[in-house]
Amino acid sequence: MIETKIPIFETFNDFYQGIGLEHQSQIPDFDIFTIESLEPSARRCMPPYRQGFYQIALMSNYGETEFNLNTDLLNLEGFPLLFVVPGQVFSWVRDKRMTGYFMLFRKEFLGNSFSDLITDFPFLKISEKNMLLLNEVEHKSLVFDMKRMYSVSRNPHPYQGKMLEGMLASLLYYCKAIFERSKTQEYQLSRSQTIANQFEILVDKMYVDTKNVSSYAEALNITPNYLTTTVKSLTGKSAKDIINERLFTESKSLLKYSDLDIAEISHRLNFDEPTHFTRFFKKQSGSTPNQFRKS
Repeated sequence: MIETKIPIFETFNDFYQGIGLEHQSQIPDFDIFTIESLEPSARRCMPPYRQGFYQIALMSNYGETEFNLNTDLLNLEGFPLLFVVPGQVFSWVRDKRMTGYFMLFRKEFLGNSFSDLITDFPFLKISEKNMLLLNEVEHKSLVFDMKRMYSVSRNPHPYQGKMLEGMLASLLYYCKAIFERSKTQEYQLSRSQTIANQFEILVDKMYVDTKNVSSYAEALNITPNYLTTTVKSLTGKSAKDIINERLFTESKSLLKYSDLDIAEISHRLNFDEPTHFTRFFKKQSGSTPNQFRKS
C-alpha cells in the first residue's frame, strides 16, 4: 500500500476523533449534530482529508470560515448548502461563530430505497461543485427539517431509524428540487440525459483504467460518436473532456496532498510513461506537475 499524507476517515467516530469533537455516533450509518457543538473542543483548522461517507452542511452563519474542496476554495455567500461526498479531498478553517447543522450518512442508511444515489441525486456526484445557494424560504425550510431530525436522533425509540430514513429521503428530494431550480434548463430525464448520467457514473469508476471514449461507449452499448454528441449537447463538453477533467482533478489532489513522486503518480493514474502524464497535465493546466506542486 502506498502511503500518502491524506488521512481517510472511514467511520463517523474516527472522523470525530480526528477533528477533536467530543461526540459519539449512536445510530448506525447516520448522525447529525449542531455546528455550534464544535465549540470549544473541536479543531478550528483541519488539513486535507477524505471520508468514506456523505456529509451535508447547512450553514446559517459562517463568518470567516473557509472550505477547500479538492483544490478549489469555495465562495461562501448567502445561504450555502454544502455536500461532501466519498473520495473528495476536503479541508477547512472554521470561524468559531459558525452556526447550523452537519449531517453524516452512508448510502446503506437509505436501504433499498434508491438503486444509485448519484442517479437519483446528481448533486452528490464527485464531479459537481457540491454547493447550492439557497434562497431564504429554502433555507428556513431546511433548518426546520434539520432541527426535527436532530430532535428525533436524540430521542431513541423503536421507529427512530425508519423515521430518520424517511426524513433524509425527503430532505434529499427537496435538495434535488433546489438543484434543478439552479440549472438554466428544466430538468427532464430524457434518453440523452440518462446516457449522460450513466456516462459520468462510469467515469468515476473507470477513469484510471481507461481513458478511451470508445470503451465507455461500448459499456453503454452505443457508438463513440453518439456518446460524444449526446454529452456535448447536454454539458457543453465532449466525452473526452469529462474523462480528462476527472483525471486532472485526481492528479491535482495527488500532487498537492501526497508524497508520491511524478513517476509514482503517473503509474497510479495508469499512464504508460511519466512524460505522458507530464504532457497531459501541462495541456490541462498550462504548467508542469512540478511547477503546480511548488506553487
